[in-house]
Parts: sequence; structure tokens; C-alpha cells
Amino acid sequence: MRIAVLDFHPLASDSRVLRTAETLHQAGHEVLLVGYGPAPSGVAYGVALLPDLPSPFAIRAGILLRQAPANFLPASSHAFYWLHEGRRRARKILRAFRPDAVHANDWNTLPLALDAKAECGSRIVYDTHEMAIAEYEHSLKWRLAALAHVKTIEKRGIRAADAVITVSPGIAQALTEAYPGLAVPAVVRNVPDSSPAPYRPVGSSIAVLFHGLLRDNRGLEAVIDSVPLWRDEFRLILRGSGAPNYLDGLKARAESKGVADRIRFEPSVAPRHVVSQASEADIGLCILPDSSRHNRFALPNKLFEYLTAGLAVITSPLPDMAEILGRYECGRLTPVDEVAIADALNGLDRPAIDRMKRQALVAADALSWTRERETLISVYDKLPRASGS
Repeated sequence: MRIAVLDFHPLASDSRVLRTAETLHQAGHEVLLVGYGPAPSGVAYGVALLPDLPSPFAIRAGILLRQAPANFLPASSHAFYWLHEGRRRARKILRAFRPDAVHANDWNTLPLALDAKAECGSRIVYDTHEMAIAEYEHSLKWRLAALAHVKTIEKRGIRAADAVITVSPGIAQALTEAYPGLAVPAVVRNVPDSSPAPYRPVGSSIAVLFHGLLRDNRGLEAVIDSVPLWRDEFRLILRGSGAPNYLDGLKARAESKGVADRIRFEPSVAPRHVVSQASEADIGLCILPDSSRHNRFALPNKLFEYLTAGLAVITSPLPDMAEILGRYECGRLTPVDEVAIADALNGLDRPAIDRMKRQALVAADALSWTRERETLISVYDKLPRASGS
């Protein structure tokens, strides 16, 4: 089968998309990965790059120009979608490739998949990494500027999809409630394609790690505010990229709290190095506020990366993350509150941390990509064949 894997993020750093493309290639399909550079290195399948990713200013302007009109005229969503140069270029690539199936990563690739279905008879596999219509529902600006557009695009695309995949049981259920009659999507968790790290006992200094995109609505402010209350042996690592103004704000916050010497800011690392770098820490943080349905049902990459790295984990008491921590006894739950976060950490002695680190590796073995990839392959095996094929 000829499969176009379509993604509007920088391809080299999108670990889920790279796992998907590699798995489909290994399953014997002809794969073309389409998206923004830089291109992943050393891959055996085809890659087609789009023009440079727009600047943050252009992205914000595009939301206002292309998405806000849907509040008054929902039908404008699909016409205005094509005003984006990258999308028009992607359409040319797909029409030339003539895929049997399009693996559409996230809502903003769905019109392209629909175009391929109309032009080439392509099947659509919609892989939603987020709950699109709730991703930023905590933001009034987003609800006013973008929600109607996103919902219009997703509603049409999800109804036309031949299969739907998502990242957590909670989002799968929420999608069936948002779109009555939709079959329950398949769940392919964001599990790294890496062998679990060797067990490493905690040392004299205890490293607490957050890795991933550094941005608001991820509990980072509360984490920094909690550091003055931590036991002396704890140190915080914030590893990842973020908007310069936001990073400057986090650093200023650490200075104002008198804990800049206990917090290390590090750049993001390539997906293939994420687990090995994380394994040098002891505790992984994934403390999301319960500010949206998207957050409530999150099962982020970082949770599984922490487990594969053999870290004890501290997360919010959100249902899908809490279920994993409870099942494997590999961490603690805490709300997004500086005192509660500090209490959760200070309540862990070294034997408890070591026990959770061992259990994290048990969880990683049970929740492996080897198992998740079978679900992904099964989705493709069950796709209806295009007419004439």
C-alpha cells in the first residue's frame, strides 16, 4: 500500500510521526513522509519537505485571517484553509504521489486527506494526537478566534475517515461524545520505540526532570514556585524548547524565588536521545492543570519516556495518567499547587524512589511500542480496499 504520512510539525522532532512512518515502512508499505524540515536522518522511506515553517507571528496572523471568519460563516473554513502556502504545496505532493491511504496527523491535515480521497480514492486514517476541539479551551482568545474553524474542519474530516486513532482512552471516549455515531477510535499510545534503560539507583543528589515543550498551561510556574520548599538534595532540570519571552519569564521567576542555582535549563534533544538523557535523572514531572478536556485525558509522550528511562513519576490526578501510576505503583499524584508538589516530593525517601524506578521499568516493559505498533498495523490491515485495487 502507498501511504502518505502527513504532519505539519518539524518532522525530525516529532517522535510519534517518525514511529508511525517507520512502523508502516517495516510492515511492507511504501511510505512518503510529508511535512516541515528539518528532515529526519537515516530513514529508509521517502520524505517530502514543505516550505519553511511560518514564523510565530505569521501563525498568529493566519489564525485571525483564516480561522476567525468561521465564527460567522462556518463554510469559509475549507476555502480559507487553502490560503496557506504549505498546504497548497502538500496538495501537489499528495496528488503526484497518489497514495492508497493518507495518515493524517492532527486536524489541520484533514482537508488534504479529503482532497486525496476525492482525487485519488485514498483511504483516510485520522491520527489525532490531541483533543482538537478542546486543546486550548482554557483560552478565551482561542475559543473566539479558532474553535469554530477547528470544529468545522474536524467534523467533516472525522466523518469521512476510514479509521480514527488517538493517544488515550479518555480522548477516544470524548470523541465519541463530541461526534455521536463515531466508532470508538483505536488507541495507540505515545510509547517510545526504545529499550528500557538499565535500572539506576538514586544518588546523593536527586534530579527532578521536566522535558518537552516549555510553555504555559503545563504547570511549570507552580513547579518553580515549589522549589524553595524542596529538600536540599533535590534539583530541577527543565529540558526543552520554548518561546524566548516565556523562557525568560521562567528564569526570572526562578531568580525571584531565590532558586536559580537549583534549576538547570537545558535545550531539547533529538527524539532518539530523549530516553537515554532522561535516564540520568531520578523523577519525572508531568503535572498538568485540569483546565480542559484535552489536559484531563492526556497521555503525553513524556510520561512513557520517563517510564522507559526508569524514572519515578509525579503527575496530576488526571484519569488516564493516574490509572497507569496506580496500576504499576511507579509514582505519586499531586494537583498543580506549589505546596502539594513540594509535599509529594518531600514525602519520597530514597528507598521509595528506588522502588518506583524499578516499577517504572516494569510499566515500560508492559507498555512497549512492540505492543502499540500491532494496533497501528491492525488499523491498516482492516482498511477497506480502494475500488479497482
